[in-house]
Amino acid sequence: LKANAMAQVVCVCFGSSSSKSFAMAFAFSQPRMVSQPQMVTGSQPQMVVGSRPQMMTGGVTYSQPRLVQGSPQFVSSGPQVIRQAPGGLFQSQPRIVSGSGRTVVGGISSARIVQGGTQASKPQWVMRLGATVPDFQCETTQGNFSFHEFCDSDPARPWTVLVSHPADYTPVCTTELGRCDTLSGAFAERGIKLIGVSCDSVDDHLGWTQDILYREQREDQGQLTFPIIADKDRSIVTTLGMLDPLEKNAAGIAMPARALVVVDAEKKVRLSILYPATTGRSFEEVFRVIDSLQLTSDLQLATPVDWIPGQPCIVAPSVSTEDASQRFSNLQIESLPSGKEYIRFVDCPGAEQDPANQPDQAE
Repeated sequence: LKANAMAQVVCVCFGSSSSKSFAMAFAFSQPRMVSQPQMVTGSQPQMVVGSRPQMMTGGVTYSQPRLVQGSPQFVSSGPQVIRQAPGGLFQSQPRIVSGSGRTVVGGISSARIVQGGTQASKPQWVMRLGATVPDFQCETTQGNFSFHEFCDSDPARPWTVLVSHPADYTPVCTTELGRCDTLSGAFAERGIKLIGVSCDSVDDHLGWTQDILYREQREDQGQLTFPIIADKDRSIVTTLGMLDPLEKNAAGIAMPARALVVVDAEKKVRLSILYPATTGRSFEEVFRVIDSLQLTSDLQLATPVDWIPGQPCIVAPSVSTEDASQRFSNLQIESLPSGKEYIRFVDCPGAEQDPANQPDQAE
């Protein structure tokens, strides 16, 4: 019996038969209200009162999420069903509802139910623009450090490009890393340093490096101009979501994709390109996008389709035409059937304009 502002009675009956136990709930007058989801302990499922009296047995759904700990058991979301989870570990598509009423949705490979209904494992990081790249330890061909330490290691090159490779001594990867080495100066001119990751050991990387340098006729160099991270257990590429489920090795294990991630000085993702394991990268496109990112990040400009450095840029919609005419050179507004003046070209800042690069104007 419990009373609050209004008299309330909740009756709970338990029974058993040779095959199963059951729980029944009857409410008289107004049901007792519980403001937050509750955890119930016990050997059998027990009745939890929420916005209205509710009954739950081993697999019966109910309207509000609740945790029941006994076997232990787990309640998933939408619809809510009590599921057996030996050891408190729930493996498939977890949805965790904590005892405090908080909900954790998706992005978790496994979730552990602990006292109070909270979960112990960390949500898996998701690659998306603007996300801060997590820190992780790097065992590399040029020493051991954390990824964040590497990002901060050279003030003259505050941006970082991380490239992933399926394995050492593979043909496409060999051509790519050779190209990265020859382009290291072009990356440095843009304030960018390189780092690779491949799913083999440091010793394998060092042996592979000799083949890479030989192909580029740079064997006198001794080592690549950037480090390669060893990720033999694939923990890094898995954490960063760089696996290609469509390409598998002889053992049937998904191979790492050819991911390229541009990370700015704040360690945030500015560009993510995920190539299949069977397709080599185009570094011309990589440089084109990097040049666009670095040009437009603080100027409220954008670059049009197939833009290359030096060609006119587009004024962002957030800038008024009056402000654009004062801030930028050679403002040109396209005439469109809608009568809306939203395509506005200006000269590329810092570049001398070639008349052949001027945008075509609609009649």
